[in-house]
Amino acid sequence: MLHPLTTQLVGSYTKPEWLIKHNEIYRLGGRAWRIEPDVLESAQGDVARLSIYDQERAGMDLLTDGEPWRSAWDRHFISKLGGLDTARLANIVVPPSEIGTVTFKKKGEWSREDDDGLPRVVGPIEWLGPMTVKELEFAKRHTNRPLKTQIVGPFTMVDRLADEYYRDEFEIAMAVAAALNKELLALEEAGAAVLHIDDPVMHSRFSRSKRLGIAPIEQMIEGLTKPTTVHVCYGYAYSKESKAPSSTYPELLELLASCRSLTAMSIEYEQPGHKPDLLRHCGDKHVVLGLLDLGTTNIETPEHIASRIRQALEVIPPDRLHPSSDCGMWHLPREVAFGKIQSLVKGTDIVRRELGLPTSWPMTG
Repeated sequence: MLHPLTTQLVGSYTKPEWLIKHNEIYRLGGRAWRIEPDVLESAQGDVARLSIYDQERAGMDLLTDGEPWRSAWDRHFISKLGGLDTARLANIVVPPSEIGTVTFKKKGEWSREDDDGLPRVVGPIEWLGPMTVKELEFAKRHTNRPLKTQIVGPFTMVDRLADEYYRDEFEIAMAVAAALNKELLALEEAGAAVLHIDDPVMHSRFSRSKRLGIAPIEQMIEGLTKPTTVHVCYGYAYSKESKAPSSTYPELLELLASCRSLTAMSIEYEQPGHKPDLLRHCGDKHVVLGLLDLGTTNIETPEHIASRIRQALEVIPPDRLHPSSDCGMWHLPREVAFGKIQSLVKGTDIVRRELGLPTSWPMTG
């Protein structure tokens, strides 16, 4: 379900601070939640309803549940796969990002669970059953618009684990991809319109991505019939002071473009200040284009959005271009997040009218 200029979120919608401690989202074991366990699911459901309501009110085409069930998108899956020990952590931390054009905020303004160690791989990584199908089914009960589901990718998962079983980065990546493929197949069966994979570590650890190649992504999307998207970016705006275009991002997009069975690539575009020339590296793939800078509470104007879309259309035709947010709106106040997605839709509608396209699409997956 990718019509020309399909508007959508990438990653989460706002997660209010009464629900979760923003600076502790990476904590394992649910330590980031502010709500008592016996009422947490009810509170998360309320936030999902508000996320869906805001997207509908703004006029978004392809909806998500806003990810309120997840403290951090990667930890959500680590805690549910077989073969992992999340109780006795390995005394190692994730290496620093290889992206030299990003400036991190000062330590103390944000934190990572990695400082406490990493979950250990102690046996074959296995899919034990649906991990996020329940979330999709909840969203389906609260909207008749098509839904996109978002799950972690294999490169990011490998980065968040201490491998004491496979002891080979390609083998563990393929094992993770095979397990997550079963989750995507279950989500497709449950009615997802688009299947989205978040894999920022493909960029932040590009030296590994070059070594492993595209095989883990191909393994993860094998057998799927719905459109599939892989998102690669510079990391959450919440922890980054600034971003600038990296020299490896174009090469990464070319790697994704070589994956024949992949439908689309989702790229961070606005905060790093990328220009349309970047899009020449996307091959014949659909491009989900991040046009909302989540590093600021300033709300983009519809005219700015329209201008950026027009520039991108010089490279990518409208049937393969899809305006979106940059990733991870969870830390923004709701009124800011809503203002941004509303501008995204209004700016897209300006261009749609210029092209003679409808300003809304059928509400079916």
